[in-house]
Amino acid sequence: MANILIEIQRFNPETDDKPFMQTYEVSEEILKGMTIFDALAYIKDKIDPTLTYRAFCRSAICGSCAMKINERAKLACKEQILFHVRNGKVVIKPLENAKIIRDLAVDVDEALEKLKKLKPWLEADPKKVPDSIKSESLVLPEEFAHYDHMTDCILCMACYGMCSAEKADSNYAGPFQFTKALRFIKDSRDGVDIDERVQLCVDNGLWDCVQCQMCLAACPKGITPADDIQELRRYAIASGDDSMGAKRATTWFRDVFATGQIDKFDLPVNAKGDTKAREEMEKEFRERGIPEERFRPQPFDGIEGLRKFIRKVEEEVN
Repeated sequence: MANILIEIQRFNPETDDKPFMQTYEVSEEILKGMTIFDALAYIKDKIDPTLTYRAFCRSAICGSCAMKINERAKLACKEQILFHVRNGKVVIKPLENAKIIRDLAVDVDEALEKLKKLKPWLEADPKKVPDSIKSESLVLPEEFAHYDHMTDCILCMACYGMCSAEKADSNYAGPFQFTKALRFIKDSRDGVDIDERVQLCVDNGLWDCVQCQMCLAACPKGITPADDIQELRRYAIASGDDSMGAKRATTWFRDVFATGQIDKFDLPVNAKGDTKAREEMEKEFRERGIPEERFRPQPFDGIEGLRKFIRKVEEEVN
């Protein structure tokens, strides 16, 4: 049996200037049937007791063992290590977008503080929730179905660790945070005004999500933060949000419905009120000899088919 190389990122902020990779060599025979967590435990018990990682339940429930396996966020207790061997090795790193406490253990406090800003708790509507323990607060199955999948979030931060928007802006709330916000908007028992909850999302970067879809691939529970963010954006537009993100989205939709394309000529003005950008674009068009009637896109043949499709999608969404 061959030996497998397990490369683990190490970092002790008290002694190390920067993170470094350390390689451990373990027999494939020993690793048979082991999860990533089991392999880490073996290394800590048999090879290097200084290795630090976080884990608890070993049942993919607590979420504490989320880390990057070959550059993808996974739960260590859920993944068979031999399945992730590439060219004889497995590379294990801590989640990104969080401060490293030591080795594979990261600080979750900042992400949870961002979550708190979105009021991820139920403020009972007295019309729906009785004030006596002798009465029940009934939730119909069809009501619960609207947010059932969102309640499966275990706060593992796998989506957070893979989030491109989070890398670009540390003030961005984060994917699981927005899913939690939507969960309470959907809860029929909640007494907080929907517009208030939506505004909290807008204030904490709702329109900064780049829809890279990495959160969808990362979630070990099949939750869809990117889709939830899109739904929150629809709520924001419906509530009258006039932020630049909302203006850009409504402009794109209107342009695509009208012509099948985004009107890049008018977009700076419609989304940001930026007349200078359009003036520069007009100057460039004229210098290139583009006729004025071609400054803006024209409807393509078959546009009615696209419009029917858009209307159908709107009906299904709403």
